[in-house]
Amino acid sequence: MPLTRDQVIETAFEILRDYGLADLSMRRLARDLGVQPGALYWHVKNKQELLGVLSVMIMAPSDSGPTGSDPGSDALTESGAIAALRLQSRTIRRALLGVRDGAEVVALTHALDPESLSVLRRLAVGFEAAGLRGHKAGWAAKALVHYILGSVTEEQTRSGLIQAGVLAAPAEMSDAEDAFDFGLELLLAGAATTTNAPR
Repeated sequence: MPLTRDQVIETAFEILRDYGLADLSMRRLARDLGVQPGALYWHVKNKQELLGVLSVMIMAPSDSGPTGSDPGSDALTESGAIAALRLQSRTIRRALLGVRDGAEVVALTHALDPESLSVLRRLAVGFEAAGLRGHKAGWAAKALVHYILGSVTEEQTRSGLIQAGVLAAPAEMSDAEDAFDFGLELLLAGAATTTNAPR
């Protein structure tokens, strides 16, 4: 039976989910599919394209969340837009944590093509709905994306090091979500203050 693009992508996602990004080489993928590495390039141009597809899959659970710009919703108010951004940020975090090394994969894709992931791109729309104008909405979205990806990457890296026995598990690990929410509130409060400043 001929190899299909769907088989390549699904097997790559399984390797990522079960073993992490370090194990997701084209050679490993070809071996798991029972083909020569060259056969993969009929279906994906290179590893960067593959990671881009996987990033979309990782982010899919968060891709239908609110952005503060839905017509007819109270999220069109500035405070409603901030609330929608808060909810969307938490949803993105959960999606990233749902896949091993998810934040690192998405960060690589975002660095290569910041416009490729719609859920991250739409954060700027949310900040516009919150009252930020022009470049400021984009800058705020960029800061939020960096915060989410950075904090989840650190969380997943530490988790991996603990599992590998390199780091000792702290006595209390349940504060990661609270710490994320605290930083998120600082960022969103700053955005709200900026939108309320005299124009």
